Amino acid sequence: MSLPRPVSDTLIDLLKPIAQTLGERLGATATGQSFTDASSGALALRHQVKKDRRWIQAQIQFLQRQELRKQELRVITSVEKARAKEIKEEELRDRQEISKLCRELMRELQAEAIKVKLNEIQVIWDRDTWFSNLSRQETEQILQQQKHRLLLLVSPVKISKDCPESFIHNLNIELPAKLRSFLSQHYPQHSETCPVQFYGDYFKQPISDIDVERLQTILGPVPTAILYSDISDYEVNFHVGFWGMVNQNVSLVSIQAWNWEKVYEQLGANGQDDKVSLRIIRQIIVSIHKLLAGFLADLYYLSIDPNYEPQLDKLKSEFVQEWFAQEWVEPYIESLKVIQKQQQLTAEVELRRLADKENRAKFQRDILGETERKRKEKAQAEYNLQEQSISKVKIHNWQCVYTMPGHSSFVNSIAISPDGMILASGSWDRTIKLWNVKTGELITTLTGHSDRVNSVAISPDGMILASGSSDETIKLWNLSGGDLICTLPGHSIGVNSVAISPDGRMIASCGGSDHTIKLWNIATGKLLRTMQGHLDDVNAVIFSPDGKLLASGSSDATSKVWDVVTGELQRTLSGLNLGVNSIAISPDGQILASVRNDYTIKLRSLPTGRLMRILSNHQRRGNEVENSGREQALHILRNYVGRGNSVAISPDGLTLVSGSDDNNIKIWNMATGQLINNLKGHSGTVYSVAIAQDGKLLVSGSGDETIKIWRRD
Repeated sequence: MSLPRPVSDTLIDLLKPIAQTLGERLGATATGQSFTDASSGALALRHQVKKDRRWIQAQIQFLQRQELRKQELRVITSVEKARAKEIKEEELRDRQEISKLCRELMRELQAEAIKVKLNEIQVIWDRDTWFSNLSRQETEQILQQQKHRLLLLVSPVKISKDCPESFIHNLNIELPAKLRSFLSQHYPQHSETCPVQFYGDYFKQPISDIDVERLQTILGPVPTAILYSDISDYEVNFHVGFWGMVNQNVSLVSIQAWNWEKVYEQLGANGQDDKVSLRIIRQIIVSIHKLLAGFLADLYYLSIDPNYEPQLDKLKSEFVQEWFAQEWVEPYIESLKVIQKQQQLTAEVELRRLADKENRAKFQRDILGETERKRKEKAQAEYNLQEQSISKVKIHNWQCVYTMPGHSSFVNSIAISPDGMILASGSWDRTIKLWNVKTGELITTLTGHSDRVNSVAISPDGMILASGSSDETIKLWNLSGGDLICTLPGHSIGVNSVAISPDGRMIASCGGSDHTIKLWNIATGKLLRTMQGHLDDVNAVIFSPDGKLLASGSSDATSKVWDVVTGELQRTLSGLNLGVNSIAISPDGQILASVRNDYTIKLRSLPTGRLMRILSNHQRRGNEVENSGREQALHILRNYVGRGNSVAISPDGLTLVSGSDDNNIKIWNMATGQLINNLKGHSGTVYSVAIAQDGKLLVSGSGDETIKIWRRD
């Protein structure tokens, strides 16, 4: 039986605007049109995934297989339809694997934020009595889920006592049950393309807007949508709350109130009895919830996956069967189609750019192969002569004298004062801690940053501490008292690194999506100049010992050297293959060390850019140096076991210290490339290392949330 025409028209007018509103908000992620801050949530995670070497490699391999399939399809005859079908199925499976990898990498990126929330849950639970209405166990289970998915919650409907008893007795039974059945059939949690984790009984009582914001303080790292409604004696109000789908902020959307009483009267006038009329209205309310749930799920997976095929277009018949006119669904389907087309176009452009980049790289490798072979032979001959005159560095034993717990997350950066008395540590827990180096005791904790602290640096006179944070600011502190001196606005999507010039007059900083380096006057806080040239995030900056040059390392797979006075680019050191995490300059200003994302450290001549040595974990046969692009190494170390995250050079310039994700600290002979020490003790990635000016003290910061002080014999 179809609904009376006036009833259908009323519902179309009710539902069409919400399709437009949600489509505009959530579609911003898919199309890259940031209507609000997108520094976190799905857009930021997707951006980070695109820079992951595993994602890049998967895309390159997909392009190669796709080209082979296209070539085969061009020569297939009409009688080989079966093979053509197989090729198309292979293409689909390939795209599904790419989508799966994307979700796995997004879950990996969320892991740290989830860990933080699990550690905070007791404090949050104790602070607000509202949480006693929820299940603590279910909340922890939601956070601990290992699979990336959309969490969808529905609240019990708030029903006025003046409503018919049919509503009071049945609606809160029907709504979660039918919504669960709908999602488990079309968006099941085990789905490989659109997993939705649904809870119909998570809330024990109806919720309001403020409750959605409360819940976000715990479930913030998990992309979540919440449906909640209230019914008076004559109208229904539908509400949607969500976060993590565009950014981490809570978005609240309300649908224009629906006058169910008028529909009830129209149904009665059309010959329906009271019981059937109320049942139809309840089914319409449930169907609207199902429509919103399906639309939200499709929007989310379109936002993170250009290969995703929305389900809603296939579900028209299901809604029609439940007193739901097919035309009610059309605005939602059209909105999804527009976003899907824009998403696919964007993905195709990105793939073409990657293909062009690969073709250029292959061309360079082909035409330069013979030249590189000759350069390699010459470099090896130079190295053999050099090795004959190198004196051996004295090998010292190092002992861990202090292990300092105190941070509640990764220790991302450390700095030692020039007099060797104070140690500063910056952490993802948003704090900076100052420690007594001689005793290992905590002096004070500096708070003020609202996001992770990525970098700390101490001025040459030991008076000022600078810190850079993901909250997009740089802060200057009085090192002796811990007082905040001033706050400088930083970079888009955070400040990755800060460095203080040898004369103590300037600060260099680098940041995220703006791809720039900035120089600041310490005394006035004034921005002196901005240097542009990198094509991706700038991860590290450091001044040369004479203060005339500034070196930078970036995710665009280059290091650059800049003139500090003019801001002009002096040279670009390419041939790095993958992004640069950390850099260091030797005390004589002759060597630049850069730590890459592909597990290696490269040593280059700072004045000329010539590659001198590669420190790598890759096992190679004999003494052969494999092709590494335009530059060839003189020597390769075979013992570097983990991914390099930090590097420092000793004050005498003879040794290099590196930290990595094998949880160890390695000490190398700079002249020979020999591994002379391997310090074990951390239980997590070593994110930061620093050496005191007397060369007798080494400090390390780790993902195990501790700092260790090492002294040499």
